[in-house]
Amino acid sequence: MSDRTRVLLLAGSGRSGSTVLANILGSVDGVFCGGEIRYLWERGLRDDRLCGCGQPFGQCPVWHAILTESAAGGRAPDVDRLVALAAKAGRVRSVPRLLLERRNGERALDLLGEYPAEVARLYPAITAATGCSLVVDSSKLPSYGWLLDRLPTVDLFVVHLVRDPRAAAYSWQRKKPLSDGAASSHMQRHSPAKSAALWDVWNLTASVLWRGSDRYLRLNYEDFVRRPRLWTERILEFAGHDADAGPVFVDERTVRMSPSHTVAGNPDRLRTGPVTLRLDDEWVTGMRRADRAVVTALTAPLRRLAVPAR
Repeated sequence: MSDRTRVLLLAGSGRSGSTVLANILGSVDGVFCGGEIRYLWERGLRDDRLCGCGQPFGQCPVWHAILTESAAGGRAPDVDRLVALAAKAGRVRSVPRLLLERRNGERALDLLGEYPAEVARLYPAITAATGCSLVVDSSKLPSYGWLLDRLPTVDLFVVHLVRDPRAAAYSWQRKKPLSDGAASSHMQRHSPAKSAALWDVWNLTASVLWRGSDRYLRLNYEDFVRRPRLWTERILEFAGHDADAGPVFVDERTVRMSPSHTVAGNPDRLRTGPVTLRLDDEWVTGMRRADRAVVTALTAPLRRLAVPAR
């Protein structure tokens, strides 16, 4: 039995459906869902946005206990520096170096200063403070997963969640309000071309980093929405978590969302109570033909990762 903290990373690109999957998993007994934990220092400690429980981050007793547990020698972290280092770790331009050094990454880790050590203390602190045996992190960026995979305190499992790139691009164009205390009133939006480019980069990177590993599971979001209970149970088994997902489900497609302690993610992370999952395919009729053509062309080489073309 490993004494490292079991972490399940939901990897892939933005607007992939990771928030709903993470919240379902986090509703299972013994699972802690932290949302996009890579944003802990920026959106939690610096900006004091809402925790998934509905309280400002600084007032959440669960995160207070976690951060007290993880503090090095009782010292408060340099939040602004950690925000800058976290952003550096997630840059798209860091991907080529990451792929070249994926087997021996000491030099890449050295460039991140004290950030890896802070992250390494954080995950064991989550399990110590909450009593949960599995931490779900929906940070998505494979570069962050690469970092987690090299920490001596983390036992990493990766679910690579892949959504149809046209659906993701259409979602990126929607104007979605933010209600968690962010400075902006709406979520960030991307053009179809930028969305497609990011879809390519992050999905290819995740595939290259972990394909062939028994700790890697690729899942199409569309398949998950059609059979959420089945896939929730498979994912828990994959991550070595033996809790029963049954009590979370009202029926095969309706779940009882429990309050979470997510630090960042889609605004839907704040939803609780019964939620019925349905396939969001509005893009099929609502997406402009020109936008669909751009996304289809730019993602064509990697379409084998996604659902079959319509």
